[in-house]
Amino acid sequence: MNRKNIAVAAFMLFMPLIMGAQALKGSYFLDNSLNRNKLNPAFAPSSGYFQIPVIGNTSVGLLSNLDLQTFMYPMNGQLYTFLNQNVSLADFDAALPNKPYMDVQTDVNLINFGWKTQRNSFWTVDLGVRVNADVDIPGDLFRFLKKGTGTEGSTFDLGSLNMNAAASLQASVGYSRDMSDVLEGLRVGAKARMIFPVAYMGVQLDKVNLVTGLDKWVIDAQGSVNTAAKGLNVAGPDGSLDFGYEFGGALSGFGYSFDLGAEYNLKFDGFINGVSVSAAVTDLGLIHYSASAAKSYNAGGSLEWTGFQVSMDEGAMDAAFEELGNAAKDMIKLKDNGSSSFTRSTLPSFYVGAEMPFLNEKMSVGALYSARRSFAHTRNELTLSYNVNPVNWFACGINYSFLNVAKTLGWILEFTPNKGPCFYIGSDYMFLEMAKAPESLGIGAIPTQWRFNLHFGLAVAL
Repeated sequence: MNRKNIAVAAFMLFMPLIMGAQALKGSYFLDNSLNRNKLNPAFAPSSGYFQIPVIGNTSVGLLSNLDLQTFMYPMNGQLYTFLNQNVSLADFDAALPNKPYMDVQTDVNLINFGWKTQRNSFWTVDLGVRVNADVDIPGDLFRFLKKGTGTEGSTFDLGSLNMNAAASLQASVGYSRDMSDVLEGLRVGAKARMIFPVAYMGVQLDKVNLVTGLDKWVIDAQGSVNTAAKGLNVAGPDGSLDFGYEFGGALSGFGYSFDLGAEYNLKFDGFINGVSVSAAVTDLGLIHYSASAAKSYNAGGSLEWTGFQVSMDEGAMDAAFEELGNAAKDMIKLKDNGSSSFTRSTLPSFYVGAEMPFLNEKMSVGALYSARRSFAHTRNELTLSYNVNPVNWFACGINYSFLNVAKTLGWILEFTPNKGPCFYIGSDYMFLEMAKAPESLGIGAIPTQWRFNLHFGLAVAL
């Protein structure tokens, strides 16, 4: 198998193993869920709780709008990669999403508890670690891999590549209150959050042009790199990419954000027991990275690549690819612009939900629209949910998500008694299909969807 196939296979197989996941949307319509206030601060369970540190709310997964079907094609009883000559460029181009991406939003709770007070109010306190990573991938990158250099003078514009990652400690206090004394059925909530950033790195390639030909490639790249982590260095003395780190302090700045939410319940008798509508915006704020931790670079350069000669001698192929890698590394030169502070958004999310309970509120159906702002684009999702709550201490649900984020099934189980141990487990994105892998990959099967997460947690109801 050639090296392009190996790279594609590694990309498909190992990315799901390193990704995290965001808040579980399946809990949005479960009234006693202990974690749904992460989606809307107006929500409150029926009793206070204390979540077990770390394992109180843990998740793993991957979120992308790329699928196996984008890169693998069944034909003549076999499965071919998109690089195969039997797969037309038109078919592959039609399968590519408009804005390919991979996202991560991982939260690890260190402390999380809540309690009820007078006027049917509810307080929450959270302390945890959050890691965000967004990668916006230019579709022409894949088109180039498919089309290659067989056509003289083909031009590819790869200028939309954005990679951003941030890690921080976060502490928040939330408050939710029943406002029925003002308007029957209304509940509002808010959460204030202090953010202590640890590290940030952003790569924006504003201009990457590649012209292919039979004799040579001409590549021209221009962009910027911003980092914020004390002790981190990404440029060598000659301006080449060269990562190094010496501990220089834990925090790289300060930030803040707010969550705001509301829920309105209209109840009436009959088979249908009412309608509730809700809306929230979360993580609305800014992070300021201090000059003592921040560095900024202009990134750019050009390269004319005329290829290389490869013999059949042992090690010749590895040496040839090492030569190509060194040439690519030398193409990107970083010009240090010095240390200066900068500010970034906290990447807010927006939620609008509607729920209709029936059969004495033992069952309900709901619809949740969510939008999350990444560093470059907005991800939109619509989740349809069917929920069952036969007794106060147990609830479950299944859901289906679609729009430009996912087309997949999810589920959740929650055991939340009024006192004692509580447990939940669920997933918003489950891959339900496996496909036989090409024999050249050396594995039996691979999932057809690259959207998967698994959430679970333990808590004690007070």
